[in-house]
Amino acid sequence: MVDIVRRILLFLIPFSVAFWFIHEKFEATLVRSIQNGLAGFYSVDGIIFGLIVAFVIQREWEIWTNLSEAVQTEIDATREMWKWSAYAEPSLSEKAKSHLETYLRLLVEGWNKGEVRTRSPEIDAELDKLRSLLASMSLSMENLGVQLRNAFTNLVQARNRRLNYSNQHMPGILKRIVVFTDILLIILSLFIGVNNLYVDYIFTASIGLLVFTLIIVVDDLDNPFRKGTWHLTTEGYENLLLEIERLKTHPLSSSESGEYF
Repeated sequence: MVDIVRRILLFLIPFSVAFWFIHEKFEATLVRSIQNGLAGFYSVDGIIFGLIVAFVIQREWEIWTNLSEAVQTEIDATREMWKWSAYAEPSLSEKAKSHLETYLRLLVEGWNKGEVRTRSPEIDAELDKLRSLLASMSLSMENLGVQLRNAFTNLVQARNRRLNYSNQHMPGILKRIVVFTDILLIILSLFIGVNNLYVDYIFTASIGLLVFTLIIVVDDLDNPFRKGTWHLTTEGYENLLLEIERLKTHPLSSSESGEYF
Protein backbone atom coordinates (compact mmCIF):
# COMPACT_ATOMS: atom_id res chain seq x y z
CA MET A 1 0.00 0.00 0.00
CA VAL A 2 2.80 2.38 0.91
CA ASP A 3 4.58 1.61 -2.34
CA ILE A 4 1.59 2.39 -4.55
CA VAL A 5 0.90 5.65 -2.67
CA ARG A 6 4.53 6.65 -3.18
CA ARG A 7 4.28 5.90 -6.90
CA ILE A 8 1.07 7.89 -7.24
CA LEU A 9 2.62 10.90 -5.51
CA LEU A 10 5.71 10.66 -7.71
CA PHE A 11 3.37 10.84 -10.71
CA LEU A 12 0.94 13.50 -9.48
CA ILE A 13 3.54 16.08 -8.43
CA PRO A 14 5.30 16.47 -11.83
CA PHE A 15 1.96 16.00 -13.61
CA SER A 16 0.41 18.88 -11.66
CA VAL A 17 3.38 21.11 -12.41
CA ALA A 18 3.08 20.29 -16.13
CA PHE A 19 -0.67 20.95 -16.01
CA TRP A 20 -0.34 24.43 -14.55
CA PHE A 21 2.57 25.31 -16.84
CA ILE A 22 0.68 24.29 -19.99
CA HIS A 23 -2.44 26.18 -18.92
CA GLU A 24 -0.38 29.29 -18.30
CA LYS A 25 1.62 29.14 -21.55
CA PHE A 26 -0.86 27.58 -23.98
CA GLU A 27 -4.22 28.91 -22.83
CA ALA A 28 -5.21 29.97 -26.37
CA THR A 29 -4.39 26.52 -27.74
CA LEU A 30 -6.52 24.89 -25.07
CA VAL A 31 -9.46 27.16 -25.87
CA ARG A 32 -9.23 26.16 -29.53
CA SER A 33 -9.07 22.48 -28.60
CA ILE A 34 -12.33 22.84 -26.72
CA GLN A 35 -13.97 24.59 -29.64
CA ASN A 36 -12.66 22.16 -32.28
CA GLY A 37 -13.85 19.04 -30.46
CA LEU A 38 -10.44 17.44 -30.03
CA ALA A 39 -11.83 15.47 -27.09
CA GLY A 40 -13.47 13.12 -29.59
CA PHE A 41 -10.14 12.27 -31.20
CA TYR A 42 -8.64 11.78 -27.76
CA SER A 43 -11.42 9.30 -26.93
CA VAL A 44 -10.39 7.20 -29.93
CA ASP A 45 -6.80 7.13 -28.65
CA GLY A 46 -8.10 6.09 -25.23
CA ILE A 47 -10.14 3.22 -26.69
CA ILE A 48 -7.15 1.90 -28.65
CA PHE A 49 -4.96 2.14 -25.54
CA GLY A 50 -7.61 0.36 -23.47
CA LEU A 51 -7.82 -2.53 -25.92
CA ILE A 52 -4.03 -2.98 -25.98
CA VAL A 53 -3.71 -2.85 -22.19
CA ALA A 54 -6.68 -5.20 -21.66
CA PHE A 55 -5.04 -7.80 -23.90
CA VAL A 56 -1.68 -7.41 -22.15
CA ILE A 57 -3.11 -7.57 -18.61
CA GLN A 58 -5.19 -10.65 -19.44
CA ARG A 59 -2.13 -12.47 -20.73
CA GLU A 60 0.16 -11.34 -17.90
CA TRP A 61 -2.44 -12.24 -15.28
CA GLU A 62 -2.71 -15.74 -16.75
CA ILE A 63 1.06 -16.20 -16.42
CA TRP A 64 1.00 -14.76 -12.89
CA THR A 65 -1.78 -17.17 -11.84
CA ASN A 66 0.00 -20.20 -13.30
CA LEU A 67 3.26 -19.16 -11.62
CA SER A 68 1.57 -18.64 -8.26
CA GLU A 69 -0.12 -22.05 -8.50
CA ALA A 70 3.20 -23.70 -9.42
CA VAL A 71 4.85 -22.19 -6.34
CA GLN A 72 2.07 -23.39 -4.04
CA THR A 73 2.07 -26.87 -5.61
CA GLU A 74 5.83 -27.10 -5.11
CA ILE A 75 5.44 -26.23 -1.44
CA ASP A 76 2.57 -28.71 -0.95
CA ALA A 77 4.46 -31.51 -2.72
CA THR A 78 7.55 -30.94 -0.58
CA ARG A 79 5.43 -31.07 2.56
CA GLU A 80 3.80 -34.30 1.43
CA MET A 81 7.17 -35.91 0.73
CA TRP A 82 8.38 -34.91 4.18
CA LYS A 83 5.30 -36.43 5.82
CA TRP A 84 5.33 -39.69 3.86
CA SER A 85 9.07 -40.17 4.41
CA ALA A 86 8.38 -40.48 8.14
CA TYR A 87 7.02 -43.99 7.46
CA ALA A 88 10.24 -45.23 5.88
CA GLU A 89 13.07 -47.03 7.65
CA PRO A 90 14.75 -44.61 10.09
CA SER A 91 18.01 -44.35 8.14
CA LEU A 92 16.25 -43.76 4.81
CA SER A 93 13.76 -41.41 6.42
CA GLU A 94 16.47 -39.18 7.86
CA LYS A 95 18.29 -39.02 4.53
CA ALA A 96 15.11 -38.10 2.67
CA LYS A 97 14.26 -35.37 5.17
CA SER A 98 17.80 -34.02 4.96
CA HIS A 99 17.63 -33.77 1.16
CA LEU A 100 14.23 -32.05 1.30
CA GLU A 101 15.42 -29.54 3.88
CA THR A 102 18.55 -28.82 1.84
CA TYR A 103 16.37 -28.40 -1.25
CA LEU A 104 14.24 -25.76 0.49
CA ARG A 105 17.22 -23.88 1.91
CA LEU A 106 19.00 -23.78 -1.45
CA LEU A 107 15.80 -22.59 -3.14
CA VAL A 108 15.23 -19.76 -0.64
CA GLU A 109 18.89 -18.76 -0.79
CA GLY A 110 18.89 -18.63 -4.59
CA TRP A 111 15.57 -16.76 -4.64
CA ASN A 112 16.95 -14.07 -2.30
CA LYS A 113 20.01 -13.73 -4.54
CA GLY A 114 17.81 -13.10 -7.58
CA GLU A 115 18.51 -16.52 -9.10
CA VAL A 116 14.90 -17.70 -8.96
CA ARG A 117 14.59 -17.86 -12.77
CA THR A 118 17.61 -20.10 -13.33
CA ARG A 119 17.99 -23.85 -12.87
CA SER A 120 20.37 -24.41 -9.96
CA PRO A 121 22.92 -27.26 -10.34
CA GLU A 122 22.97 -27.63 -6.54
CA ILE A 123 19.21 -28.13 -6.39
CA ASP A 124 19.36 -30.54 -9.33
CA ALA A 125 21.97 -32.54 -7.43
CA GLU A 126 19.73 -32.74 -4.34
CA LEU A 127 16.81 -33.92 -6.47
CA ASP A 128 19.02 -36.59 -8.07
CA LYS A 129 20.05 -37.83 -4.60
CA LEU A 130 16.42 -37.86 -3.53
CA ARG A 131 15.41 -39.75 -6.68
CA SER A 132 18.04 -42.40 -5.97
CA LEU A 133 16.88 -42.66 -2.38
CA LEU A 134 13.28 -43.14 -3.47
CA ALA A 135 14.37 -46.15 -5.50
CA SER A 136 15.73 -47.73 -2.31
CA MET A 137 12.53 -46.93 -0.43
CA SER A 138 10.43 -48.46 -3.21
CA LEU A 139 12.36 -51.73 -2.91
CA SER A 140 11.97 -51.93 0.86
CA MET A 141 8.37 -50.61 1.14
CA GLU A 142 6.42 -50.94 -2.09
CA ASN A 143 3.21 -49.12 -1.04
CA LEU A 144 5.13 -46.26 0.55
CA GLY A 145 7.30 -45.99 -2.55
CA VAL A 146 4.23 -45.28 -4.69
CA GLN A 147 3.16 -42.40 -2.45
CA LEU A 148 6.66 -40.94 -2.38
CA ARG A 149 7.10 -41.27 -6.14
CA ASN A 150 3.82 -39.47 -6.74
CA ALA A 151 4.79 -36.65 -4.40
CA PHE A 152 8.25 -36.44 -5.96
CA THR A 153 6.76 -36.30 -9.47
CA ASN A 154 4.46 -33.45 -8.38
CA LEU A 155 7.43 -31.63 -6.85
CA VAL A 156 9.58 -31.87 -9.98
CA GLN A 157 6.72 -30.92 -12.29
CA ALA A 158 5.79 -27.92 -10.11
CA ARG A 159 9.41 -26.76 -10.06
CA ASN A 160 9.63 -27.06 -13.84
CA ARG A 161 6.42 -25.05 -14.25
CA ARG A 162 7.73 -22.41 -11.85
CA LEU A 163 10.94 -22.05 -13.84
CA ASN A 164 9.03 -22.01 -17.11
CA TYR A 165 6.53 -19.32 -16.12
CA SER A 166 9.27 -17.32 -14.36
CA ASN A 167 10.99 -16.80 -17.70
CA GLN A 168 7.91 -15.78 -19.66
CA HIS A 169 7.96 -12.02 -20.27
CA MET A 170 6.05 -9.58 -22.38
CA PRO A 171 7.77 -9.23 -25.80
CA GLY A 172 10.03 -6.17 -25.88
CA ILE A 173 8.28 -4.54 -28.84
CA LEU A 174 4.88 -4.94 -27.16
CA LYS A 175 6.16 -3.44 -23.92
CA ARG A 176 7.58 -0.44 -25.80
CA ILE A 177 4.24 0.06 -27.57
CA VAL A 178 2.37 0.00 -24.26
CA VAL A 179 4.79 2.46 -22.64
CA PHE A 180 4.70 4.77 -25.69
CA THR A 181 0.89 4.84 -25.84
CA ASP A 182 0.80 5.38 -22.08
CA ILE A 183 3.08 8.43 -22.28
CA LEU A 184 1.25 9.73 -25.35
CA LEU A 185 -2.13 9.47 -23.67
CA ILE A 186 -0.90 11.27 -20.54
CA ILE A 187 0.68 14.11 -22.53
CA LEU A 188 -2.36 14.56 -24.79
CA SER A 189 -4.66 14.68 -21.77
CA LEU A 190 -2.98 17.95 -20.79
CA PHE A 191 -4.25 19.60 -23.99
CA ILE A 192 -7.87 18.50 -23.61
CA GLY A 193 -9.46 21.25 -21.56
CA VAL A 194 -12.82 22.25 -20.16
CA ASN A 195 -13.94 25.76 -19.28
CA ASN A 196 -13.56 25.46 -15.51
CA LEU A 197 -9.88 25.22 -14.53
CA TYR A 198 -10.43 23.16 -11.37
CA VAL A 199 -12.80 20.75 -13.06
CA ASP A 200 -10.27 20.55 -15.89
CA TYR A 201 -7.51 19.60 -13.43
CA ILE A 202 -9.61 16.92 -11.74
CA PHE A 203 -10.65 15.50 -15.11
CA THR A 204 -7.13 15.54 -16.57
CA ALA A 205 -5.43 14.24 -13.42
CA SER A 206 -7.90 11.35 -13.13
CA ILE A 207 -7.19 10.30 -16.74
CA GLY A 208 -3.45 10.55 -16.26
CA LEU A 209 -3.60 8.66 -12.95
CA LEU A 210 -5.75 5.90 -14.45
CA VAL A 211 -3.36 5.43 -17.36
CA PHE A 212 -0.34 5.50 -15.02
CA THR A 213 -1.94 2.92 -12.70
CA LEU A 214 -2.57 0.58 -15.62
CA ILE A 215 1.06 0.69 -16.66
CA ILE A 216 2.09 -0.06 -13.03
CA VAL A 217 -0.16 -3.14 -13.09
CA VAL A 218 1.35 -4.34 -16.38
CA ASP A 219 4.92 -3.76 -15.18
CA ASP A 220 4.39 -5.52 -11.84
CA LEU A 221 2.72 -8.52 -13.46
CA ASP A 222 5.63 -8.79 -15.91
CA ASN A 223 8.14 -8.80 -13.00
CA PRO A 224 6.58 -11.14 -10.41
CA PHE A 225 9.73 -11.46 -8.26
CA ARG A 226 10.67 -7.78 -8.14
CA LYS A 227 9.46 -5.89 -5.09
CA GLY A 228 6.53 -3.76 -6.16
CA THR A 229 2.85 -3.24 -5.51
CA TRP A 230 2.55 -7.05 -5.31
CA HIS A 231 5.08 -9.80 -5.89
CA LEU A 232 5.82 -13.44 -5.12
CA THR A 233 7.96 -14.14 -2.06
CA THR A 234 9.65 -17.06 -0.31
CA GLU A 235 7.19 -16.87 2.59
CA GLY A 236 5.59 -20.25 1.85
CA TYR A 237 8.97 -22.02 1.60
CA GLU A 238 10.25 -20.33 4.76
CA ASN A 239 7.09 -21.28 6.67
CA LEU A 240 7.61 -24.89 5.61
CA LEU A 241 11.20 -24.75 6.87
CA LEU A 242 9.93 -23.42 10.21
CA GLU A 243 7.40 -26.26 10.34
CA ILE A 244 10.19 -28.75 9.67
CA GLU A 245 12.35 -27.22 12.39
CA ARG A 246 9.45 -27.47 14.84
CA LEU A 247 8.95 -31.15 14.04
CA LYS A 248 12.68 -31.82 14.41
CA THR A 249 12.74 -30.10 17.81
CA HIS A 250 9.45 -31.62 19.02
CA PRO A 251 8.98 -34.91 17.16
CA LEU A 252 5.53 -36.45 17.25
CA SER A 253 4.85 -39.75 18.95
CA SER A 254 3.76 -42.76 16.92
CA SER A 255 0.06 -42.24 17.71
CA GLU A 256 0.28 -38.52 16.93
CA SER A 257 2.25 -39.27 13.82
CA GLY A 258 -0.57 -41.38 12.48
CA GLU A 259 -2.99 -38.49 12.94
CA TYR A 260 -0.61 -35.84 11.68
CA PHE A 261 0.61 -37.60 8.58
